[in-house]
Amino acid sequence: MNFNISKIILWSKDVSFKPREIDFKLGKINVITGDSERGKSALIAIVDYVLCSSKCQIPVGIRDYVEWFGVLFKLDDSEILLARKEPGVFLTNGDMFSRERKKINTIPTIIEKTTTVESVKIRLNEIAGLSDLEILDEEGNQFGFGSKPSFRDMVSFLFQPQYIIANQRTLFYKTDSYEHREKIRNIFPYVLGAIDNETLRNQQKLKELRKELKSLEKDFNNIQKGIEKWLGEIRGIYMQAKEYGLLTKRPYPSDKWKPIDFIRILKQIPKAIDKVGVPLIAVGSTDKITDRISVLKQKEISFAKEIEKLRSKQSLIKGISKTNNEYTNSILIQNERLKSVGWFKKRIKQETDCPLCGTKHKNANEYIDLILNASKTIETKAAQANDTRIIFDNEIFKINSDLKTTEKTLNEIRQELNRLLKQDSKYKNSRQTINNIYRFVGELEAKISAYDVISVDGELIKLINKLSNEIKVLEDKVDNSLIKQKEKNALNRIRSSISYYSDIFKAERYNDPVGLNIMDLTLDFGSDTGRVDKLWEIGSGSNYMAYHISTMLALHELFLRHDNHPVPNFIFFDQPSQAYFPEMKIKSEDQISDAKQEDILRVKRIFQVLSNCLTERTDGKLQIIVLEHAGPSIWDEFSEVHKVARWRDDEEEKALIPEEWMN
Repeated sequence: MNFNISKIILWSKDVSFKPREIDFKLGKINVITGDSERGKSALIAIVDYVLCSSKCQIPVGIRDYVEWFGVLFKLDDSEILLARKEPGVFLTNGDMFSRERKKINTIPTIIEKTTTVESVKIRLNEIAGLSDLEILDEEGNQFGFGSKPSFRDMVSFLFQPQYIIANQRTLFYKTDSYEHREKIRNIFPYVLGAIDNETLRNQQKLKELRKELKSLEKDFNNIQKGIEKWLGEIRGIYMQAKEYGLLTKRPYPSDKWKPIDFIRILKQIPKAIDKVGVPLIAVGSTDKITDRISVLKQKEISFAKEIEKLRSKQSLIKGISKTNNEYTNSILIQNERLKSVGWFKKRIKQETDCPLCGTKHKNANEYIDLILNASKTIETKAAQANDTRIIFDNEIFKINSDLKTTEKTLNEIRQELNRLLKQDSKYKNSRQTINNIYRFVGELEAKISAYDVISVDGELIKLINKLSNEIKVLEDKVDNSLIKQKEKNALNRIRSSISYYSDIFKAERYNDPVGLNIMDLTLDFGSDTGRVDKLWEIGSGSNYMAYHISTMLALHELFLRHDNHPVPNFIFFDQPSQAYFPEMKIKSEDQISDAKQEDILRVKRIFQVLSNCLTERTDGKLQIIVLEHAGPSIWDEFSEVHKVARWRDDEEEKALIPEEWMN
C-alpha cells in the first residue's frame, strides 16, 4: 500500500489568512531544520491528530492560532485530504473534513465539518485493507485487550518523537501506555505478515465451527442418554405393541434378540398405522403379557437371591482376607525382630563368650540354633500367608465381576417388568383406548426418529462428521506451526537489516546477534557467553537512537515486501542528532556546525543510514521525514535529502506558524 504525505496544512482562526502549506516529496529524506521552539516537533502531533488520535497533543501555543489541522495523503491511485478541528478547551474534537479524489489540485481556503473521527477511522481501515476480525490465540480465544487490527495501531510504526527516539525502554510510539502495548503485542504476528486477512477469516470460521460442533455433540450425547434408557426398555415396548395388537404377525422375542432386532420390527408400526389405521387386538395377547410378567418375576427373584448370595460370600472373604493380612503383618514383625540371630551365630561359632557382654555360656550355640529354627518357621509362615492373600484377592475380584454382571441383568429384568406391569395395570383398568394406542405410537415414532438421528447413517452423525472434516481442513490452513515459521522468517529478516544499519552507525554491540523481541517490544542482544541482554542494558543515548532508527527502517523494509501491507510507507524521526550531544541543549544548527569534527561525522552517519535505506534497501519506496537542528552542512552531500524548510530568523519562513498570524 502506498500511503505518503504530500502536504501538511494549517487553517488560521482568522479566515482572512490563506492556509499554511508545507510540501513533502515522496521517496525522499524530507528534512525540516531550524532553531528550537519553531514548531518542528509539533508536526508529528499534527499528523497523529489528523489520523484520529484519541487526544490532541499539539502544543497549546500552536493551537491558539489554528482552527483546523490537515494532511494531504497520496494513496495508490488517488489522494485524500483529511482535516480535524482544533479542540479548544477540550482534550479532543471529533469534527473532521474528508475529501477523496483521483487528484486534489486545490486546497480549500475554508474548512467545514463533513464527517466524524469514527467515520474516518472506518475509511482508514478500508484503505489499509484491515480485517474486521479478531486475531485469536492458539486455542481460538480472543486476547485480553482485544486484537482486532486497526489503522490506529499502525501509527506505532510511523513516529519516533524526541522522547521515544533515544528511549532505552520504549521502542515504539504509544507503547508507553500499557493497554496499547498489549494490543501491539497481540497484533504483531499480523504486522509481520505471519497472519493475513484470509488466515483471520479462517480462524474466525474455525472458532464458529468448533462452537457449532460442540453444540451438536452436546445434543448427540443428550439424545444418546435418552435412547440408551429406551433401549433398556425395548423388550417391554415390543411386548406392549403386541398387547395393543400392533405386531400380530410378528413373533414373540427370544432372550437372544438384540436391540436392533426389536427396532427393525418396531419401525414398521408407524407406517402401518398411517396406512391401515389401528389394528384389532389379537386374542390371547394379554395372556402373553401376563406369562411374560410371571417369567420375569421368577427371574427377578432368582437373580436377587444370587446377588444376596454373592454379597454374603464377598463379605465373608473380605473378613477372612483382613484377618489374614493382620496375621501376615504380625509374622513380618516377628521376622524383623529375629534378623540379628544370624549375626550372633557367626560371632559365637564354637566360642562360649558372649560377643556383647563377654559372659561365658556353655550352651550358647544351642540357644542360638533354637532361635534360628524359630526364625525359619516364621519365614515359612509368612510366605504361606502371602500366598493365601493372593488367592483371596483373586477371589474377591471374581466375585465383584460376577456381582456387577448379575446386578446389570437384574436391572434389565426390572425395567422390562416395570413397563409390562404398568401396561398390564392399564389394561385391567380398561384404559386400552384408541388414544392410548396413538399416544404409544407417537412416542414410539419419536424415539425411533431420535435413534435414527444418532445412528451411523443418521443426519446428526452426518452433520457432525461434515463439521469435523471442515474443521480439519481449516486447522491445516491456520496451522500454528506454519504461522510461527512465517513469524520466525520475518524476524530473521528484521535481524539482518538491524545488523546492517547498526554497522553503519558503529553502535555498541553491532557485531553481536540482535533480534526484535515482539513479546517484550524491545531488542535482544546475544553474546559469546550465551547471555541475552536487553536494549536498556547496553547504555548510551546514542546507541538507543541508533538501534531505534535501525529497527524502524528494518520493519519498513519488511512492510514494503508486501504489496498490500497496512502500515503507511512514511516515518518521522524527531531530532535524532541530540543523542550525540547529551551534555548540550542544542537549539540551533550553528551549535552542531561548531561541534567537534568527530561528532559531526557521527551525525552524518544518521543521514548515511537513511540514504542507504532509500537507495539500497527500499528502492525509494519509503518516505522519511526528519525534524532536525542539523543544517545543510551535515546532509547536503546526500542527494536523497530534500530540504522542506529551514525555520530561522534569517529565513522568510521563520516557524510553523506564520508571523502575520500572530500579529
